[in-house]
Amino acid sequence: MITKTVIPVQEKTVFSRKFWTFWILSIIAYALLFSTLFMNFLVLQSMIYVLVFFLFFHFFYLEIRKFPIKYLLIIMLIVSIFGWLFIGYSHFFLILSVWCINAGIVMLARYLQGESHDKIKFSSINYFNVGGYIFTVFITLGYSFFVLGYYAKFPFTCQNLSDASNRVINIFTRPVVAWVTKVKTDTSTFFTTKVKDIAIIGQDISLQTKQSNYSLIVQKFNLFKKNLVDQTLKDNTMVNMGICDYLLGQMNQIYNNPAFKTSVILLMFLLLYSFVRIVFWVMTGIAFVIFKVLFALKAYRVHTEMKEVEDLE
Repeated sequence: MITKTVIPVQEKTVFSRKFWTFWILSIIAYALLFSTLFMNFLVLQSMIYVLVFFLFFHFFYLEIRKFPIKYLLIIMLIVSIFGWLFIGYSHFFLILSVWCINAGIVMLARYLQGESHDKIKFSSINYFNVGGYIFTVFITLGYSFFVLGYYAKFPFTCQNLSDASNRVINIFTRPVVAWVTKVKTDTSTFFTTKVKDIAIIGQDISLQTKQSNYSLIVQKFNLFKKNLVDQTLKDNTMVNMGICDYLLGQMNQIYNNPAFKTSVILLMFLLLYSFVRIVFWVMTGIAFVIFKVLFALKAYRVHTEMKEVEDLE
């Protein structure tokens, strides 16, 4: 059997610089997540660190993809116990929140390993898409338990959730938008400049034709962005807001009733999941673009090797 995997470019040290870089960044993001959520109790602000961790963890796991999941599970169990000590034994739902978040990390790693180790054909699209939904499920459950354990009254409104989701998306997409705007402005300035007597191999270049071709490409790109990306986000937001209004009304009716804690958690999960999933979907796209840039810069390469397999006849 021929298997293909993406591996880091070989370096002389045991652990590469990419390993240490993404390991440190992942640890910092996790520490900021824990301190912001469970020590300062800032729910929406902590979500930014969840997204940052989600981004860095994909690249960190490429460096440790052969690391057995059972050992990672043991490590996260130890981390959960230490988190339990920091939070206190009396905060049952906050402890469940920590366990859900850490379980989401383990499940994400399990899916990432399946798409990055001993694959017949490695697919970067599958690698960055495979664990997003399951990670979103556990993160949403974790935040649901946190809200239920800390707040005496449900602290969000549908507009708050929508605004927070849009702010996070804008934070991570602002550099790309600024770069595209700069390219369009600079190119437009170039084509509007008067240039005379330009010739290559005796043939005059028609700037008007080039400008027309460029304008057509830009128009097609803008149309694609408007019809696919912008419209998809707009439709998802409209649908989510409608569902949110209904679920939030139902939740507020039973939130303070101890007999309906399970129903509250379920409604809270349904309320938060759609907004969180949109943001993670955007982060998945950003991680994929970053990987392609690093791959083009030869930070990663595809390694092919022969392996023996057993089969029954």
